[in-house]
Amino acid sequence: MRVRLLPSNLSDPSHLQPLTTFLINNTLAMDSGSLGFALDLDTQRGVRKIVVTHTHTDHIASLPIFIAEVFPFLKEPISLYSTAEILGGLRKHVFNNTIWPDFHQIKLLNGNGASLHYSEIEPMVPFEAENLRMMLVPVNHVVPTVGVVVEDDHSAVIFTSDTYHTEEIWKVANATEQLKAIFVDVSYPNEMEALAAASKHLTPQALDIELSKLDREPQVYAVHLKPQFRAQVVQQLAGMNRPNVSVCEIGREYVF
Repeated sequence: MRVRLLPSNLSDPSHLQPLTTFLINNTLAMDSGSLGFALDLDTQRGVRKIVVTHTHTDHIASLPIFIAEVFPFLKEPISLYSTAEILGGLRKHVFNNTIWPDFHQIKLLNGNGASLHYSEIEPMVPFEAENLRMMLVPVNHVVPTVGVVVEDDHSAVIFTSDTYHTEEIWKVANATEQLKAIFVDVSYPNEMEALAAASKHLTPQALDIELSKLDREPQVYAVHLKPQFRAQVVQQLAGMNRPNVSVCEIGREYVF
């Protein structure tokens, strides 16, 4: 399995990450904060499936742009996978013909149905897309949000998405046999714990508590670092005395 955190900042693309998109095996996207402008055109045309973890703008900002840009080349619809509640938010607030055209009502140029398909997935129920087995796991954020377990025949990777202290994702991690890595939200430094708690994101000290719920030590990659506080978070993560914890390198392709 190949996983890449896409860049989202033009001035410092390898360090600053205000938006979130992971690309898996070059064909499936996990969120779409920067999907619409972080890839070359050929790679964009190869992405047809997108898992949406929640509706906050930093995770969906470029989704409308992406769909509009690939639309002329589509032979089959773009499929969005998420819970009914999260997909309902996209229908109501994004693809509503006011903020952006409703591509669910726009036909493919080849006449084979709509250009956008909503795939409603029940939490904790496995499903498949792009030869990957996945499961949506509810986490603790200020809006309905899911983490995602992704597996192939050789490995499993977990994306927590945005979360504060939570339980189910760690129980699932402990039960996932081939777990190789967890990409986890660590947004703020320890000094901003009150803000992290109010906005339901993790700090390094909160991450340390969460990792104590694991009975194994997969590689843990911190993502979602707020750009203004990146240096502090990086320093505090390094001081955790957990060799398996590091900051995810933006643009690097991780192979599991």
